Amino acid sequence: MSKRALITGITGYVGRGVARRLLEDGFEIIGLVRNGQDDYEKRVEGLRTDLGESEKLMFIRGDLTDDNALKDLNVEGITHIVHSAAVTRFNVEADLAQAANVDGSRKIFEWAKCCRQLECFSYISTIYACGLVDGEVLETRHHGPRTFANHYENSKFDAEALLQKEYGELPWQIMRVATIIADDDHGRVTQQNAFHNTLKLFFYGLLSLVPGKAEVPLYFVTGRFVVEAIAELTQHCERQSIVHVCHSQDETPTLGELLDLAYDRFSEEEDFRSRNILRPLFCDAESFGLLAGEAEEMGATVMSQSLGSIAPFAKELFTVKDIKNDRFRAALKDYRAPDPKVLLDAVCGHLLKTRWGKRAG
Repeated sequence: MSKRALITGITGYVGRGVARRLLEDGFEIIGLVRNGQDDYEKRVEGLRTDLGESEKLMFIRGDLTDDNALKDLNVEGITHIVHSAAVTRFNVEADLAQAANVDGSRKIFEWAKCCRQLECFSYISTIYACGLVDGEVLETRHHGPRTFANHYENSKFDAEALLQKEYGELPWQIMRVATIIADDDHGRVTQQNAFHNTLKLFFYGLLSLVPGKAEVPLYFVTGRFVVEAIAELTQHCERQSIVHVCHSQDETPTLGELLDLAYDRFSEEEDFRSRNILRPLFCDAESFGLLAGEAEEMGATVMSQSLGSIAPFAKELFTVKDIKNDRFRAALKDYRAPDPKVLLDAVCGHLLKTRWGKRAG
């Protein structure tokens, strides 16, 4: 029987990568494409340009915040679902996080119940769905109540709990993904996030204080690593399983190591040296919260924008998590972790060369 996968979030970085990988493995792909600032046709055109013209690639219009998002989608022949659609901003508003990440997920969970040939439902979550906890984080269900750094984390916790509590009949697996900082081990960056923006603020002298503790591990991965893992585990599904798509703590850099490495790498640039920028100083959570609050009251200033990019995640930089990935390592045919310092150096080099996308790479 041919394999047919529905991918939500196919216009996103991970969803698009998984679609490309499954197409290479002979899957038929149905991509759920929502309307946004660009119209549906323009989005589809971009996807076909990127993924290639193929009779095995088709698209359907749908926004999971809409109750009728899936009414025109035929369940016949659907063997796999990869649900990667989500609002992933750390500063996402509570109502939007609930509507898109929790209520939207419920719609796709409900629809999946009608797919009689379904072999695997891959739900893409985050390693930070555990919230503000220290110590071991196991590849098991997170139990509440918990506190969270932001509404994004909370919404992923709630969606996971919903899937596990109410949809036990589905062949689901939960993949909690770490922070993607590069396309591959060479450090190329085609999609920037809060991590890259923080380094940008540092380079331009707009980040003199950093919340957190030097010993906090930062769980970074590459896009290729994540896409390959999701594609492989989706095709070899272990029902009702949870895996951490990340590297172990001993394969992970700390916040202090990141700042030291970035400072040394930036110092090789004449324009950085000419500004006489010092290494950022660590500050406690209360002090940073007061500073960020004062900056926000000042309005749209450079200071408020710089602190605002860090504030929604700041509390996590005080938690020392030991995220376990034993089940994930055992499930992959070929697990490998890059040298974290080599990867970080390559990423910094790419950002400097392109000046965060302003120059040709």
